Amino acid sequence: MTTFRLALVTACLFSANALAIPSDAAIEIYNKAAQGDESLVEVAHQSFEQHIAERGAEALSLVYLGSTQTLMGRDAWMPWNKMTYTEKGLATIAKGLDLLAANPTPLAEQQTRQGLPESFLAKSLAASTFTLLPEMFNHFDRGYELFLELLDDDEFKQQKYAATAWVYLYAVQAALNAGDMPQAKVWLDQMQQRGAQHPLTQQAANMINSAA
Repeated sequence: MTTFRLALVTACLFSANALAIPSDAAIEIYNKAAQGDESLVEVAHQSFEQHIAERGAEALSLVYLGSTQTLMGRDAWMPWNKMTYTEKGLATIAKGLDLLAANPTPLAEQQTRQGLPESFLAKSLAASTFTLLPEMFNHFDRGYELFLELLDDDEFKQQKYAATAWVYLYAVQAALNAGDMPQAKVWLDQMQQRGAQHPLTQQAANMINSAA
């Protein structure tokens, strides 16, 4: 009976942890919104807000919520709304990253979304969001530093390329925007070693060739 109860408690705790971070379905809605479907931005925003209200704030949810708020800034018509939404989003992402730093969890104990442990996904999303924003928001350097740190992490390098290819692509784009061609080529070389025929590898190669 004791063993049964222990197993039951463990299962309940695992289920609770699994529900603590956003679902893949919610993230897919965000991905479509980020790719340009403006009709889904508010849907994604409400989904992450509701998730946090019901299950509490944790790093990945906050980063997704913040990134969604920057999408609201992207799509806003009025300049002051663009500024307000984007700055709010940056502050929300910062809270998520601070929470991640304050509560480090071994990768083996993290939940996986989009094929990545939650901490890697949160940092990848933050880095790509920061580096894609207009220069006036002054977050490019922080995003680029996140890419440099993340892509130098041995445990990140061990993740499946199918899950990390998009991270490398955005990192290459950031390197080119930073005028750091040597680093862009280093990352492209890593992409080619892991998946030379992958569409995102070829896209990164085309980006570098165009910039050369």
